[in-house]
Amino acid sequence: MKSRINHLFIYAFFALLTFMSCQDETIDVNNPEEQEIIQPNSQLSNFIGNVTANCGDYDNILDESSCFSIELPVTIIVGDVTIVIETLDDLEELEDLFAQYENEDDFFDFVFPFTIIFNDYTQVVIESEEQLEDFIEDCEIEDDEVIECVDFVYPISFSVFNADFNIVDTVTISNDEALYNFLEELGGDDNALIVSINYPVTLVYANGDTIEVNSNQELSDAIEAAEADCDDDNDDCDINMQGLENLLLECGFEAQFYSESGDLTNSLQFQFSESGLVTVTGDPTVVETGEWNIVETDLGYKLVIEGLETFGIANGLWLLTDCDDDNELEFTQETDNGIVTMKLELDCEGNLDCDAQQIAINLKECQWWLGTNLLSPNNNGPLNFHEGGTVTIGNNEEAIGTWEVLLGNTGVFLILDLSGDYEVLSRDWRIVVCEDDRLELVSDNDELVLEQGCETYNEVFDCFGNFELVECLGPNNEAEFNLSADTIGVIDCQYAFVATFHETQADAEAGINAIVETESYWSTSGEVYLRIEAENGNFEVFTIFLNTEECNYFECFESFDAILEQCDDGTDGPYYFDLTVAFSNCNPNADVVTYYETLVDAETDVNAISNPETYAMLGVEAVVYTRVVIGDQYQIFPIILIVENCSSSCSELDVDGFLVECIWNAVNYNGSDNLMNWNFDFEPNSQTVVIYNNETTIDATWTTSQSEDGVIVTFSNIAGPNIQAVTGEWLVVECEENRLQLQSGDNILVLERTCE
Repeated sequence: MKSRINHLFIYAFFALLTFMSCQDETIDVNNPEEQEIIQPNSQLSNFIGNVTANCGDYDNILDESSCFSIELPVTIIVGDVTIVIETLDDLEELEDLFAQYENEDDFFDFVFPFTIIFNDYTQVVIESEEQLEDFIEDCEIEDDEVIECVDFVYPISFSVFNADFNIVDTVTISNDEALYNFLEELGGDDNALIVSINYPVTLVYANGDTIEVNSNQELSDAIEAAEADCDDDNDDCDINMQGLENLLLECGFEAQFYSESGDLTNSLQFQFSESGLVTVTGDPTVVETGEWNIVETDLGYKLVIEGLETFGIANGLWLLTDCDDDNELEFTQETDNGIVTMKLELDCEGNLDCDAQQIAINLKECQWWLGTNLLSPNNNGPLNFHEGGTVTIGNNEEAIGTWEVLLGNTGVFLILDLSGDYEVLSRDWRIVVCEDDRLELVSDNDELVLEQGCETYNEVFDCFGNFELVECLGPNNEAEFNLSADTIGVIDCQYAFVATFHETQADAEAGINAIVETESYWSTSGEVYLRIEAENGNFEVFTIFLNTEECNYFECFESFDAILEQCDDGTDGPYYFDLTVAFSNCNPNADVVTYYETLVDAETDVNAISNPETYAMLGVEAVVYTRVVIGDQYQIFPIILIVENCSSSCSELDVDGFLVECIWNAVNYNGSDNLMNWNFDFEPNSQTVVIYNNETTIDATWTTSQSEDGVIVTFSNIAGPNIQAVTGEWLVVECEENRLQLQSGDNILVLERTCE
């Protein structure tokens, strides 16, 4: 792809030159001969423009138009395969893929938008297929508008003169686009500048040969000669040494050897490596390694192969005599038995046993089990690759991500973007081994194996059996049942199936009248019937027994004596209480929880307390009422509010002595016992307190201090679930040898000890 230059720069440059031409001081004076000046619209100027014009032919496999080229990268979709074309080499690789569709029309689609670049480097953004077709239909180009078989060797420079032949600047050009635009601006109506090329200038031909020219005439002759050779249909191979080496390293080659009479005498497989070794395989399968090199001679390029014994027919200096679209190479060598011809045909398919389109089709068939060290053994799939690019796990219909097969310039890739337990697989995986029922993929240093599981059909029925569901009785002596894979316990079944529920066994056998509202099915005690159908169409019917029971929805609320306490601060209040903490562990189970100052208001559901989080109380004791609604039932629960004297009769020494004896438990935290499983072991002669339960052990820090209000116990460095709530300073408000009540703001913590 030829680079672009900003037109604004060109305009600014010529404006600068025009300004400089008006100055009294001159840089230099040089009267160039008239024949060395580049005249606008002259034959030489047109030749240079044709050489430097943007060539639109190289990507005709995509756009079928020589009037413009497509700016890379561009993305196309062939069937289920997304292909990102990033380089000119990628375009060449498309030829083999497109050959599979030579009898089809519109077998690939562009991903819009993309940019096209015309021969004069102007650009247009293409937004749709219709817009692209319009430009293709409007394309009209003469054969000589673009000369492809010669190019300039950059940089080259121009001397710029004003009308008095004073040199006002020297312009250095570094690419085709810059030179093309330079000459275009030179031919403008308002331009009064005169330019000449600073020779010598070097040209390079398509076959790699170069020529140095020293005048306008020599330059014109060299371009004209190249133009005349552009369309010659001869057998010469337009490739330089670097191109030949790159081609030999691209893939493997099928080598066929012919005698002077044209008889096929041998067939071998070659694999050339950058280290200078060539691996040769014959039939029967014998592998031998030799050495190879490319040398340039007066006759042309020669491929040197040496060091082979079993396949000595390949040794020698082979002269390159022909090539065809860079896919076939022909070499000859004179031997004692006459001239031997060696034909090499590029064989890239041997690198992967199936193409990208075939891989995409296979992935959508059946399920694929995973093998990788990135996942735990329990997370091995199977993955389901669906039409449209979604991925599901096992029999779960909810998508966990997306998939895409992409053909890039370095191979075929499976692009995964997954979530949850499988998020670690969200990468670009290159496929290195491809079989119908097995794929091996790599990403960096990690490996992933996918194995197809299409043979498991009737094994799905082993996941099922008759099942019982028990739910709480609701209104009308009915219960709400969830008829889903979660409730019947088969969410871990590894095989694909379709599950439907039916009210009669006959309907289940016939596969008709399936229950629609399966996750909210209201019924009295009885049965429904589960039909499981495997991928091959076989099915079995299982009985789901539905039973009901009386349930106490308010059991959690009944288990608490809701008492909220605060310390007397010596005033008449008000004292503020957070009523919502009284039943904080139970509230999520309720549909509605509201608070009232009288029992009558709670029963009639009027005058609810508007600010239960900061309820203000006067005096030292009160009762408020909590109305809990679950379904169509409700109950009333009291909350006792107490303001008490929190002064402690214990000294700091007493508290220290109590704490270091035995083990202490948090039996109450704001009316809840959810911290009761935590044990506190206060170590004597140390500031360490070991806080532990059956799963976690924490080494924390404790200290005591004396304040005007009483003894302060301070906890710090606590890192653990829930127990972090005790971090901070706590005032000892009640002090007994076996029981300490601590307060921090509105929070109450009660510790009791066990000395067994």
